[in-house]
Amino acid sequence: MSVLRWLPRLLIPLAIAAALVIDARDDRTPLSAAVEDPEALTQVVVPPPDALTSSWFCPVVGMRAPVQGFGEVTSEVLLTNMTAEAASVSVEFRGRTTGRQFVTADVAPHSTGVVTTSDYVRDEVIGALVEATSGGLAVTRRLISPLGVDEARCSSILAPNWFVPVGDTQADALGVLAIMNPLPRDAIVDVTFASEAEFGPFVAPALTGVVVPAWSTVAVDVGEHARRRDVVAASVRARTGRIAVDSFVAYDGSVGRRGLAAELASVAAGDRWLVPVAGIDNRTHLWLRVFNPSDGVAEVAASVASHDARSDRVAFAVASHDVMELKVEPPGELAPGLATLLAPAGAPFGIAVESQNGVPIVVWAETLVGSAASPLTDIGAASASVSAAGDAAVPDSGGQSTTVVAQTGGTEGADAPVGDAASDEGDDESPVEIVPPVHRAQSGLAFVPGIVRTSDRWLVVIAPESGGEAFLTIMTDPFAAADGDGSQDGDPSVSTNSDRRVVVGTLGRETVALIDVPASGVVTHWLASGTTRLLVSDTPFAVLLWQARSGSEGLSAAHPLVW
Repeated sequence: MSVLRWLPRLLIPLAIAAALVIDARDDRTPLSAAVEDPEALTQVVVPPPDALTSSWFCPVVGMRAPVQGFGEVTSEVLLTNMTAEAASVSVEFRGRTTGRQFVTADVAPHSTGVVTTSDYVRDEVIGALVEATSGGLAVTRRLISPLGVDEARCSSILAPNWFVPVGDTQADALGVLAIMNPLPRDAIVDVTFASEAEFGPFVAPALTGVVVPAWSTVAVDVGEHARRRDVVAASVRARTGRIAVDSFVAYDGSVGRRGLAAELASVAAGDRWLVPVAGIDNRTHLWLRVFNPSDGVAEVAASVASHDARSDRVAFAVASHDVMELKVEPPGELAPGLATLLAPAGAPFGIAVESQNGVPIVVWAETLVGSAASPLTDIGAASASVSAAGDAAVPDSGGQSTTVVAQTGGTEGADAPVGDAASDEGDDESPVEIVPPVHRAQSGLAFVPGIVRTSDRWLVVIAPESGGEAFLTIMTDPFAAADGDGSQDGDPSVSTNSDRRVVVGTLGRETVALIDVPASGVVTHWLASGTTRLLVSDTPFAVLLWQARSGSEGLSAAHPLVW
């Protein structure tokens, strides 16, 4: 009898515990939000095809002028199905006042579907949660505004800390941090700033303990809280909850600068960063921003990887919670300044940045194109003249992808399957085919997010019928070479390794190009407009997608997704 008496009492606490567990798992809490592995929080990745679900978080897919001068921002949400089966996808739009709205779509195998958001922008800021009932779904955005067009990733993860090394609070600059909380409980967030003119963080009282309500996105006007500065970096840290963060910067044209740049913030700091660059000239400006969100001083070295012997390497210190800016420019007659990094003109190159004492940093760059041709056009022209000097004619592409090579190498066309990156097919040592871009970007602004971790598989998503020219700037990992070949002084710009091969293929795994990338250099590969591609190599590498558009739509850069 005593057993029967105590058994119900033992079941009571078990029932209470079970109820708490069920309550903690809200009916629509995305599975990706539960990721606790710190390693998983360093990179936005595409869930594998055998995953049970795909969850993606897009902090902003539409704005109704939260900052004077932006105008209305809408987007095309690009849904890329990497599997051989049709994907059933739900897109849920979330605003603070308009409630939640749903769109469902079936995306065909090995294809990209487009959801236009203009019909759902009824709030100050609209975010989106994208979910699929299977793995292998990638989600990106094409953001459209009166100030320009830009590409940005959505996030496959949520995290408590996000970092934005680029920003501007001058009179012609418009800056917004968009903080998304897709979970069923409010998040409490602190936002701090750093600038190139002061040491240490700047804490705005109004941005301490900000409540980001459940299921919503909150827009923070950086200019209302940070001092007037050319360079402003931001840290967004959640005391409770997990979030995703977007960064927007636009120049309104009042003093000559005009354009829009948007990108998902960096979810991790690291001690090694790579920045592939399409090219610069005297009309194109590039700035490297190094942000130290840590408590210690970072001893940093930045090196340019290129064929030019005059390419630079500089060392400097970045104080705790401070940001450092380097101007990247071609060698000239005048001696470079202390905060200048020299890089070749009219050719692709890469920048490797390392914290030599292990203090984690965050590295981005910003490029601004003036009224003349974009650097991508200049690359094509410069490379065409190099090819002509070698008695190699510039052929008509016929719609096929081609490669512009800064140093040596470059092969086209082979039938090897994507993934067989070690194949020897295509090594005919034929001249590199070079096709100058057709369109010219008259002006433009682009963020160039640094890559904290290289990968041997990347997915490049391009909006169908997006127009203009698309380029991949591919950079081998100089840190891996320096770690393995005994380079002197730890300089990642020095390498003796052999060339690496990148296979470019369709979503259906059909090879369309083989690219030999010099071990110590960078190549730029041109893609036909509107072609989503997979990139596979037998060794990790870094890649950025550049797009040059005609007229006011300008230049944009996008960070491809790790696959």
